[in-house]
Amino acid sequence: MQINNLIEKYLEHILIKKNLSKNTFLSYKNDLIQFQKILNLNEIENIDDEKIKNYLNFIAKNYSTTSHCRKLSSIKNFFNFLDGKKLIKQNYFDSTEFPRFKRKIPKILSEEQINKMINLSYKDSSHKGIRLSLMLEILYATGIRISELVSLKIGNISDDYSSIIILNKGGMERIVPLLSKVQKILIKYLNILQDNKIKSSKNFLFPSNSKLGHLTRVRFFQILQKIGSNALIDKELLSPHKLRHSFATHLLNRGVDLRLIQESLGHKDISTTQIYTHVQTKKLRKILTEKHSLRKNMSKLIKI
Repeated sequence: MQINNLIEKYLEHILIKKNLSKNTFLSYKNDLIQFQKILNLNEIENIDDEKIKNYLNFIAKNYSTTSHCRKLSSIKNFFNFLDGKKLIKQNYFDSTEFPRFKRKIPKILSEEQINKMINLSYKDSSHKGIRLSLMLEILYATGIRISELVSLKIGNISDDYSSIIILNKGGMERIVPLLSKVQKILIKYLNILQDNKIKSSKNFLFPSNSKLGHLTRVRFFQILQKIGSNALIDKELLSPHKLRHSFATHLLNRGVDLRLIQESLGHKDISTTQIYTHVQTKKLRKILTEKHSLRKNMSKLIKI
């Protein structure tokens, strides 16, 4: 059978059966297309042990352990699907093992560095300046992913501004509480949107003229790099994911239960615990309010 047809059949299957995010679906698709191209496969019957060995050597040589595992997972799932549908005679990836992870401690920003950027952002009272202040505050106060932040909609905000609803990978929702400081800058920002009649056709909190209708991850990364550079911070530390790591590490250092941090991050699993525990939003908000360093900086907030 033509491998292109089998790939299409599998992609249709996961699109219908699995509630995948757009980025996850595209990763599956790209991994499968790359697999087909590397081995120059037209017919699934042409695959053999030598070709599998060549593919495994290729991804081991050219990709990090994380990317290696992801790509191998994509191919293994594909072949498991074909095997389950009896579309292949042999599942060549059935006994293929994943490489062992050598986990690195993620680089993080210090509390002083993050607060320096936040304080610097408050010096710009323009619409874009206040937008940046809000985005930095939300990221550091909640630990949500940058993709979750930029795609936030006004409708995701609770009526009393005390929390936001986040759509996890896989389509599940979680409620993330907001500290009082973040609530105040959020209200200020929303008032500016209303006063300037800045609207999005899809009601995005951070609308833009991009094809997506909201500020992109790439654009935020550029803005973060600029303000971080102005704060004399090493560029290697300036990424949204570093802010996410910093959020988790700073709270952990202050004695917050890792399961509470896990809830805010939206992880089903954290390698250090490998336990998913649902925690009530009220308890998480109380812990964040008591432990998070941002609560000490109320005097720095521009009055609304």
